[in-house]
Amino acid sequence: MIVNQLQLAEDQREIMQRITPGFPVSVYQTDFSAKPYKSVIWHWHEDFQFCWVYRGTVHFQVVDQSYTLPKDSGIFINCRLAHTAEPLSPDAAYYCVDTHPDLICPDAESVVYKQMVEPFIQSTSSPVFIFSDDTPEGIAVLSSLKRIFTLFNQDGLLGRELFIQSEILRLWPSILKRAQNAGSPVSALGNERIKKIVTYIEGHYAEKITLRSIAAQIFLSPEECSRYFKKIIGTSLFAFISQYRIKKSLDLLSNTELTIAEVAQRCGFSTQSYYTSCFKKIKGCTPNQYRSSPTQYLNSI
Repeated sequence: MIVNQLQLAEDQREIMQRITPGFPVSVYQTDFSAKPYKSVIWHWHEDFQFCWVYRGTVHFQVVDQSYTLPKDSGIFINCRLAHTAEPLSPDAAYYCVDTHPDLICPDAESVVYKQMVEPFIQSTSSPVFIFSDDTPEGIAVLSSLKRIFTLFNQDGLLGRELFIQSEILRLWPSILKRAQNAGSPVSALGNERIKKIVTYIEGHYAEKITLRSIAAQIFLSPEECSRYFKKIIGTSLFAFISQYRIKKSLDLLSNTELTIAEVAQRCGFSTQSYYTSCFKKIKGCTPNQYRSSPTQYLNSI
């Protein structure tokens, strides 16, 4: 199983690690109890994504919608949607299967692609579906995902990729069926704006960031940008930036011997005391306390 070391392009698009070159499927394990994961930062990809929470509880946010998934439940995320995930229990972990639309149908001119893939990709009313083990449909979907994970680990199996493709194609009618009874739509404009804002923050979090510089990325006034971000994400822009910087600092605290002052500087905090103040407000402990016992404070961010 590939432990998901998230690799992102400059626009926060995930660079997929394929199980076989030329076969557009990725299979990952995200285990929040193991380093380096404390959360999965905002990102997006061209793939459809199926996730199965096999331990603990995980919180997913897709643009402006939030989902809490306990053990033995799953989530489907449509392609090109900005999303993030974080643990709600110290042992939380999930598997995911990412597949490019080409695996469903590689011929963009075919009737299958035009009727069963393209409309779904372009729809903003079919962003996310939740599956649980208390419905026949959910059991079938989760069973297919589990079979894919089993197949992935059988390196020498002749035809492994064909078996995996067969399972993904088996899943697709369930997705199309759920799309007919779509839930709350996401904002296509909101999705693009969030991607641009997070991309800018990722590229500049170690520097001084102004509201005006962020607003310029989405062509809004600073005031409109601030109101818009809070409406979509549910928190103020600068609270989000502080949380983002704190999350970035966790890896440095856990995996380097940098001083607290050096960590603060690398993550965009003007002083060590300001960093410590923000850290304590968000994490409920000091950076030194976290460094000594990181799992004790996992749930506070």
